[in-house]
Amino acid sequence: MSEPKANVPKFTSFRPKPTAAAPEEAKAEKSSERKHRSRGKDETCDKDHKRRHHERWRSKSRERSPLRKPEIEASRARQTDDSVGVFVVDRKGDEKNLIYGSIHRYSIPPFHRYGAGRVLGAPPDTKIDRDYGHEKGLVLSRWRDFRNDFREKYVFSKIERERPRLLRIRTQVETEEKSDVEANFIPLQSQRGKKRKRVGNGDGDSSASDRDERDYRSIYGKAKSRDQPIDEDLEYATESDSSGSEAGRSMKNDPSTRQKNIELSRKVDDSLHDVNAWIALIDHQDVLIRAQDDRRRITNAEIRSTADIKIHMYEKALEKARSLKDRERLLLGLMKEGEKIWEVKYQAERWEQISKENIDSLLLWTSYLNFKQTEFSSFRHEDIKEVFSKRINTLSKAALVSEIGDSDSLYHQLIYLLLRFTLFLRESGYSELSMSIWQGLLEMNFFAPDLQLSQAEAIKRFSAFWESEVPRIGEDGALGWRCFVGNENSSEAPDPLVDEAADVVDSKILFKSWAAAERLRTICSRAPARTMDEVTEDDPFRVILFSDIEDFLIRLPTQSPDLRKLLLDGILLFCRLPALGSLNHGDSNKWPRDAFVGNHLLEYDIGWIKEAYLLPSNEEIEASDLAALMRVPISNFAISSEALFGSSQLSRKKPWKDIYAGDLGPVSYQWVRNTLKQLTETHLSEDFAEYYLAFEFLNEPLTIKKISKSLLKQHPTSLRLYNSYALIEWSRGNKDAARGVFSAALNLRGSVAENDWDRYSIMLWISWIWACLAEQDNNTALQHLLSIADGTTNATVTLSPALLLRAKQHLTSQRDYLMFSGNPRSSVACTESLMLLRYLTGDSGNETKSTAQGDISSALDICTSFSEILVSRELTHSVSHELLLQSAARLLVHHARIRPFRPALIREHLTRFLNFFPQNTMFLSLYTWNESRLRIDNRVRNILLSTVLTPENDTLTSRLFSIRYEIQHGTIHSVRSAFEHALSSPACKSSAGLWRFYILYCLETSQFHSQAKDIWYRAIKSCPWAKELYIVGFEKMCDMLPFEELKSIWRIMGEKDLRVHVDLQERFEDIAELEKAAGEQRQLGYK
Repeated sequence: MSEPKANVPKFTSFRPKPTAAAPEEAKAEKSSERKHRSRGKDETCDKDHKRRHHERWRSKSRERSPLRKPEIEASRARQTDDSVGVFVVDRKGDEKNLIYGSIHRYSIPPFHRYGAGRVLGAPPDTKIDRDYGHEKGLVLSRWRDFRNDFREKYVFSKIERERPRLLRIRTQVETEEKSDVEANFIPLQSQRGKKRKRVGNGDGDSSASDRDERDYRSIYGKAKSRDQPIDEDLEYATESDSSGSEAGRSMKNDPSTRQKNIELSRKVDDSLHDVNAWIALIDHQDVLIRAQDDRRRITNAEIRSTADIKIHMYEKALEKARSLKDRERLLLGLMKEGEKIWEVKYQAERWEQISKENIDSLLLWTSYLNFKQTEFSSFRHEDIKEVFSKRINTLSKAALVSEIGDSDSLYHQLIYLLLRFTLFLRESGYSELSMSIWQGLLEMNFFAPDLQLSQAEAIKRFSAFWESEVPRIGEDGALGWRCFVGNENSSEAPDPLVDEAADVVDSKILFKSWAAAERLRTICSRAPARTMDEVTEDDPFRVILFSDIEDFLIRLPTQSPDLRKLLLDGILLFCRLPALGSLNHGDSNKWPRDAFVGNHLLEYDIGWIKEAYLLPSNEEIEASDLAALMRVPISNFAISSEALFGSSQLSRKKPWKDIYAGDLGPVSYQWVRNTLKQLTETHLSEDFAEYYLAFEFLNEPLTIKKISKSLLKQHPTSLRLYNSYALIEWSRGNKDAARGVFSAALNLRGSVAENDWDRYSIMLWISWIWACLAEQDNNTALQHLLSIADGTTNATVTLSPALLLRAKQHLTSQRDYLMFSGNPRSSVACTESLMLLRYLTGDSGNETKSTAQGDISSALDICTSFSEILVSRELTHSVSHELLLQSAARLLVHHARIRPFRPALIREHLTRFLNFFPQNTMFLSLYTWNESRLRIDNRVRNILLSTVLTPENDTLTSRLFSIRYEIQHGTIHSVRSAFEHALSSPACKSSAGLWRFYILYCLETSQFHSQAKDIWYRAIKSCPWAKELYIVGFEKMCDMLPFEELKSIWRIMGEKDLRVHVDLQERFEDIAELEKAAGEQRQLGYK
């Protein structure tokens, strides 16, 4: 047996003979050598001879490694012997980063990039953007941005992205040209230029300028970029010259822009406490950075630097702010700019600090809440619930100790917060708690016992009522808290209920079947259960105890009826019904426009959304069908009696069971109906009783006559209820019965209080007159107008100058009296009567008309003059002013329905109406119809962009109108653009209902079907609390995502503390075990 060879020491001076490599290794080495020297295969022998001492080696990227040939060979040998040398590990980094802002370029080891610009550790959809990088860093962009910008990469795209440099005349040229002023000729070229030219043409060496101007075929290689422009009389301005006082600008703005900036700065210096001047100066910074070049793309660095400047200016302005309103405007602007440069954690800290320092500002606290609720990374349901609880508790304590005048504003805030909180709970899956809170609020404020109770005593007695589990408001057999206090044995707890929903989950279609089971469990959990009900044992949220709602109960002052109307608006909005809007300038008029409140599309039936929005409409709409056109799915205008019951039915919506596919809404239909009925019987409010009749007329038309007569029997002198009942009979076609109701009501003058007669009798006359005009019975309508002065119906009256004058004087004096007595809505009704009287009797000749038409021009003049009066009295945006303009729009519809009409007249007045109320869908619909035949100028899109969708007027209903318009008249790309613009606007970016609509549109459009997944992800990120967004994705997109991805999204709901009825964790474990067993079987099979 041979002995093993001894190890021989190896020294640098001694190199052993290389051992023969295996054939395979030799082939691989040769192949590698050929690969690295492929560039030299086709070169000539002369070039090889000249470059025999060097080898050109270029990496896949643009970086070059200046290594000599022996070093390359040694490097290859090291790589062959030891693969560890391929990687360079640096855990300390380069300290030059801190000194110079970039790493030391000569310390970078040789490398080449791999992955087409992607970076290890970064998200897979990001890559290096070489167009926006610089020497000290790289810019990472999402690959979708590359795809969207691909079309712009034409030959001049890179030039447009470069920052232009400013040119200026050389100072030496200016000095030389001073001597040319006295000359009697103008030289075509400066003397300095001529001298340089002569030198360049000499026989000596070429000048420096000639050496710079190399030909592109020069043997010296590529010419270097010039440090100065080609024109020798010009030079590049320095950075300081280019920017002036505006640091960071590379291009000087035109004189007008700079002059305006100087003027704004002086205005701020002159009045340091003028917030408008500060904001104008801050907003002007965006104009400066663009330098009047809208085509140039603003870089991220410029955006951040400008935001930093504006933040500094906002902070300076805050030091001079005096009022809370001024601080609100400045702080909102400050935080808007902070989003561009601050991290999320710091933004949260600043918002929390602002909310504490401005405890009296609902606007700032709501903005803080919006930030917390929409920030996906930090969102947790329990955290947001705690934020709500603290604020409600703070305001409740402050309202109890404040004076009556100050407490009203605090209760306004409380009602809004309770509405936002309960909607947040329901949309997160906690429906039982949200409904229980509203049951407690309504019982305490509308069914309280007639006793003088302190807050503590009232809470104690109400606790006994709640724990007794007797029927509460909205439930069958409910008698109310008042009846329970008087006699605790008057009602008993209802029979136990059983949840019939079964958790039927199919493992073959796991997530889709889970979504269906989750919906069924959600429907069964809309109302709170009682302790005796047979519900799921492991669900602690089904039964709501008094301790769960105690912190959210408030008692409104009994001497403030407006607060009770505000609470009624709150419960209506909670049930996804239109707000009552009875207050002339109340907060409830703004609540439906809130993206967090008006989320109707989040809970509407998917089939109804497709029918209302996604189905194309008829291109040609006749004037007789204007009422159908003006009934947009989700409307926004002032509610009037005619809009609720009139024959045109401009606001008539689909019944509840159509919108929610039966009784699958967020609240039980029977619960809503019982609640409205019980509130109407207990709390007599004529406007709310009218609202209840409208709800019953829409959803239960067969029983509306019985309900109307029952209410009239209880309130026989209510002219408003008589008016509602007469309109109902007229709409049902019972016109003789309607005339009898009108006549009977107008003969009750002796039984009605004088104030009520002046307010409501004019409403009866107006309704009757409009009913006659709808039948084109102008003579009867004119007779009613002439009979208003007498207050009695007279069918034999004939038109005469004396009667006409008397009617005008009566209506004018009555209008002025009601206006000065503080009743603008009744004053608007008198103005409407004057407008109709002028329409039927005027003859200005300004417009062409038929025999059935009236003088539309003179009638609208009356509306315009009274509109100016309302504006002068600071009622520009009041409900009364909106009702006045709606009556004028109604007259325009009537005039256009009969024909002929001039489109320019309608356009002129509707443009004015939209300037006052740009969110009014009635004006928008009529404007769209008027322009539907004249699409060359595209006026609808123009008015949407210039007036309706501006930042100060932007609302969800306007965005939905714009999207619906594009669906009906545009292309799929314009529709998608409308969606994207809506969801990027501050007013709608957090609208969960709009996100759901966008997902459904992409799924219904084949061209965008593949993009629905990305829209779903964006929706969840923007609205992490909306459980419906998760469910709709599992219902519609299970086939588009892999199992593990769906599983991770399902688990996000648990991480965010959303309510999940049907747990899938055991299913996941079973599937994992099956996969593990299948894997083991496959491994055994391979063996």
